[in-house]
Amino acid sequence: MIKFGVAKDIVTPAERTTVMGWGTEFGKYFENIHDDLYVRALILQDAADNKVILVTMDLLFHDDTLPDALRDYIEDKYKIDRNCLHVSYTHTHNGPVLKGYDFTYYSESYEAFLFDRVCRCIDRALINMREGILEYGSVAGEWNMSRRCMVDGVMNFLPNPDGNVDKNIYMLKCSDTNGKMRALLMNYSCHPSNLEANVTLQLSAEYPGRLCQRIEGNHYGCTALFFQGCGGDSKLKQGMKSSRFQQISHDECDEVAGAMATRVNQSLVRGDFKKLDVCLKSKVFKIPLPLEIYTKSYYQKIADNNDVKSFYHIYAKYSVTNYDTLPDTLMLNCGAVQITPDLYIFSMGGEPSYDVKRVLQDMMGEKVVMFFGYSDAIAYIPSDKMIAEGGYEADGSVYEYRLKGRIAPGVDELYTSYFKCVIGEFN
Repeated sequence: MIKFGVAKDIVTPAERTTVMGWGTEFGKYFENIHDDLYVRALILQDAADNKVILVTMDLLFHDDTLPDALRDYIEDKYKIDRNCLHVSYTHTHNGPVLKGYDFTYYSESYEAFLFDRVCRCIDRALINMREGILEYGSVAGEWNMSRRCMVDGVMNFLPNPDGNVDKNIYMLKCSDTNGKMRALLMNYSCHPSNLEANVTLQLSAEYPGRLCQRIEGNHYGCTALFFQGCGGDSKLKQGMKSSRFQQISHDECDEVAGAMATRVNQSLVRGDFKKLDVCLKSKVFKIPLPLEIYTKSYYQKIADNNDVKSFYHIYAKYSVTNYDTLPDTLMLNCGAVQITPDLYIFSMGGEPSYDVKRVLQDMMGEKVVMFFGYSDAIAYIPSDKMIAEGGYEADGSVYEYRLKGRIAPGVDELYTSYFKCVIGEFN
């Protein structure tokens, strides 16, 4: 038996805020709300009273200030170790601008509102603890596709049917003592921001939010949670029209979420889940990633180029102005949770890609690794293989994230050594 608590709360802005959208929407206010945005919290507690708090939000992502403040909150109010809290974001671009990725248009009043709502969500999960069991399962489907395609020796942002992506939805199912499913955690890897241009000023939780809605609609009394995985180099297959990815409508987004929900529900009906003998351990930590430094002139050219998106100009100008004080090392926020000695959750900041998970999965051998990305807003996170190949995720996005240079080779060893050390502490 374990104890678990689950809750959700709305985080849709109650004021007009600017929307993240794409570069062309930078600085524009949202026009209406297509579907609401939520924070969801799942708390697990084993027989030894060890706790893990997993929080996910239907937002793009945020800098360290939010999870750090939340860790202070659980320590001060509940005396829960800050290493127990893991925060992630589904990465919808159809949400409000937040601190971290943006430094120009974010709303201080929305930031305060968001912090309060997340705290209340954790509070309600903690007063909603009940006994039950935890089970693990997974399903696979053809819903995502790699967006890294090598053409004439150059890595392009194009559909690649032969590229590697994680096709599995990994699930943790919490059932009460009556056998009723009360929470379903789903972990899947596919970059959102797929909605067509005429709806980018509408707030939406995109396919992750719709998937949760469908599961909850089919299972009265259950709260569904979506944790974005290693989605930095994949997009919905639904958007592959002709030879390029194109944006999709809300109806097409609903079709994808419906197909995912059908597969998940079939697995639930069949009972394709394994009961877990839970033994919780948890830690958050940082990995220092050295950068290959770019010249100031690199950023100046982008700042002076009127053909690129407006926010690229602003970010490049920031890098030029602050070049001498930009750090030479990127601090990557990471976390590890032992659910059982054979099942782990690894979390990582920024936008990690599938090959990063492959590196860590190879290290873990036959043990199951659920991989949560997007725990902060620092950069695309590549593997050594991706750095050698180049492309947007490895070096083209440097100015977008206001980095002083691209992440340097040698990261695979850093990832494995740090995670291996933490797993060693667990054992």
